[in-house]
Amino acid sequence: MTDSSSVEAGKPPVLHSKWLVLLAACMGNLVLTLDSGVMGVSYPALAEAFDTDTSTILWVSVAFWVTGVGMVMTLGWLSDVGGRRLAYTLGFVLYAAALGLSAISVDLWQLIASRIFMGVGSAMVMAGVNAIILDRFEPENRGRAIGIAGAVVGLGLTSGPLAGGWLLDVLGWQALFYTRIPLALIAAGFSWWVLESRQSGRSRDLTVDWLGAVTLFSVLASFLIVVNRSAEDGLFSPLVLASAALLAMSVPVLIASQRRSARPILDFGLFRRPGYGLGLAVLVFHYTSLGAILLLAPFFFVDALGFSATKMGLFIMLHTLMRVFLAPVSGALTHRVGPWTLSGVGLAAMVCSLSWLSVLAGSSGSELAILGALLLAGVGSALYEPPNTTTIMESVPADRYGTASASIASGRQLSFSVGVAAAGAIFAVRERAYLGASEAADRAVALGFSDALVAGAVLAGLGVLLSIAAIAVTRRRERRA
Repeated sequence: MTDSSSVEAGKPPVLHSKWLVLLAACMGNLVLTLDSGVMGVSYPALAEAFDTDTSTILWVSVAFWVTGVGMVMTLGWLSDVGGRRLAYTLGFVLYAAALGLSAISVDLWQLIASRIFMGVGSAMVMAGVNAIILDRFEPENRGRAIGIAGAVVGLGLTSGPLAGGWLLDVLGWQALFYTRIPLALIAAGFSWWVLESRQSGRSRDLTVDWLGAVTLFSVLASFLIVVNRSAEDGLFSPLVLASAALLAMSVPVLIASQRRSARPILDFGLFRRPGYGLGLAVLVFHYTSLGAILLLAPFFFVDALGFSATKMGLFIMLHTLMRVFLAPVSGALTHRVGPWTLSGVGLAAMVCSLSWLSVLAGSSGSELAILGALLLAGVGSALYEPPNTTTIMESVPADRYGTASASIASGRQLSFSVGVAAAGAIFAVRERAYLGASEAADRAVALGFSDALVAGAVLAGLGVLLSIAAIAVTRRRERRA
């Protein structure tokens, strides 16, 4: 099947429909987001299976995040210079192999090692998802395609906890891993087939900037460890201090190496492009603002409101489910309304929802009103994400799509980590203060959650201001043109 609209002069004919390529990208999103949902319910079962505590079992996810975030920029660069097809498909194969190794792990450290291996595969897929969409879709349809791929993210985040809980109850913890192998292998075979005729991003220069790759991994991984472990282990724990020292030493080396590199992995020149620099800044504020909901909402629902685990999961699921329905709509409207306007409206909805939820949490609001606030937060995220992703991706040349896609993935995970750490710190301080003021335990949880939500609303508000500034910059450039 030939899509003649995408055949360009000097390039081989495209044999497969762009919608099949979009399906390959959606499969990547589904494989990765299912992991987030499935692993979120796995910790108690894994802690029991390996006879360890919660703090230690969290390394199953921390090792995965650190590896994925630390390597995604380098692997995005590799897909730019070496071709998307091999990098994207190999990512699924490595991911499937790591799932198998995880399922047969006989001790915790084997499982953690397998998750590190899985992090490499996930980084290869993350770096390719948005890049293969932009390679194949014309500008007027890119927002719509990215919106559809974003809807699959919502589907994976929503179904992951439900599927994970059922697998734990029926088949045991090993099923969390081996049942996902067929999906990863199907995604690998399908992607190899549909991307076969399109070798975008290929370059003869495959020389890897090893110093840049190693120092970039050191910077991202050490930063993520400091953020994730400082609250649990303490700021002065050996691991946190060593990671902070590694971060301090790696940053100047990274900057110097990338400025000298002929084709840098971290291209500082891209940040001077408003769509890229401002787009990533807005992304950081959006995902950081979600920290209170990601970390504290379960405690609020269970400890303050007395919800059952099932009811708590339903409320949180409905929040993420909004992305499934609205992300495609937002993507389709991106170029009609304007990406900065649409993302600004989405972030404004986030400000309203987080502020509203803060008031409700502090004043014992009704369950229906709380659900409404969560749904509004989901609406805001769904409106924001497709135009923001489209803006970042379209701001770079075609031979940098992998780098831009990797920037979005690493920025998202780093922002999540910072947001969760900040929300947890605010909550801990405020809860102790309320308990010291003789508030009941459930009331202290609700009030601490309310205060953390205020910080989230402020961060989302800064994202709105940046979106407004971006609109002004865009209009100024249009007038000059």
